[in-house]
Amino acid sequence: MNKAAGSSRYIFFIMIFLMYVISYGDRAALSISLPALGQEFSLSSVQMGWVSSSFLWSYFLLNLPSTILLDLVGARLVGSLAVSVWSCAMVLGGLTQNVTQFILSRMLLGVGEAPTFGVGATIVRNWAKPHERGTVMTILLTGMQIGLAGGTIAGAYLIAKVGWRFEFMALGAIGLVWALAWWLLYRNPAKTAAQPRVRPIRFSEVCALFRSSTFCGILVVQCTQNFLNFLLMSWVPFYLIHELHVNVIGSGSGTAGCYVLGAVGAVILGRIAEHIVFRKHADPSHRRFIVAFCIIGSAMIGVLPFFHQETPILIVLSLSLCCLIAANGANTAMLADMLQDGQKIGSVTGVTLTFSNALGLTAPILTGYIVSYTGNFNMAWYSCSVALVLAGLISLLTVRKPIVMA
Repeated sequence: MNKAAGSSRYIFFIMIFLMYVISYGDRAALSISLPALGQEFSLSSVQMGWVSSSFLWSYFLLNLPSTILLDLVGARLVGSLAVSVWSCAMVLGGLTQNVTQFILSRMLLGVGEAPTFGVGATIVRNWAKPHERGTVMTILLTGMQIGLAGGTIAGAYLIAKVGWRFEFMALGAIGLVWALAWWLLYRNPAKTAAQPRVRPIRFSEVCALFRSSTFCGILVVQCTQNFLNFLLMSWVPFYLIHELHVNVIGSGSGTAGCYVLGAVGAVILGRIAEHIVFRKHADPSHRRFIVAFCIIGSAMIGVLPFFHQETPILIVLSLSLCCLIAANGANTAMLADMLQDGQKIGSVTGVTLTFSNALGLTAPILTGYIVSYTGNFNMAWYSCSVALVLAGLISLLTVRKPIVMA
């Protein structure tokens, strides 16, 4: 890595961080506006669950195709195009006149967001040093929580002052500015003569992934953390309104506080865990100890039904988010570490996201049914807690050998 590339990479990392901020700010726009939107379109809790999941329908279908394209043409074009598409979808969402049009705009948002994490994983694989990938990925992924926090609290105030439609259009305009900046600033790394030409991932290579116990262990963790992540992202503001009987601004402030504390705690937790685990051992498979510790720590979400006051509820949510973000960063870094063919990182990330998002998209829907039939969120928290503990144990037992796609 030359000196120029070494200094430029920090700009690229900052841009990816901002991409995650914008992406999750846009997702938070719906969760905080859900009560107002549900009232305007006369939606039940079950229908709100379906609306919340609608962007995931196209998102998970296009995860793999979009990341295959990413491996072929590079992160510059795909990053700019993806953010442009989802930002236009946000603007259109603010202009819709009925729930059908709104769902279509959310599906278009899913089209744009499909390669997001593939772009991030590609940048980390290409520009971060192996020993720092876990820390870099965790820091970048905190952009998700900062985006959720900023989008939630800004959205709450915008909804209170000018309505949810302006909120959507304003966030869409921010994304279009990022897309232009990425196109102007980023350049794909130069290929060396020794590197083979990148070709699309083959079906046989996808099958080989599932013969790898390491890949399956990483995928299980990704699936369970995605389920809880989408549940929290879709329902936390509504949960706080339901449980604490606060208004939209109070709900937005509480949710944003949890996201910020979770993000800061995740960076600290991830850095300390990496220092302890890699102090004497260089084997990248040892990162599974970090993943297991953090993902099991996030299972504390299961104690939420025992609290009914604001302070303990926000503490539990913050600590669970802290562990969840750290687990996600370590697990994503472990995929980059353990994959033998680094040129396929975008496509392999796409495979991982396709399956994890197929499960994750059910979280808002199932939670809507749980709330409708039980009148509370308790069963959702209990189920997630059990699944997270099992995922941590599976990671410990399965992640051992490099992932070979042959």
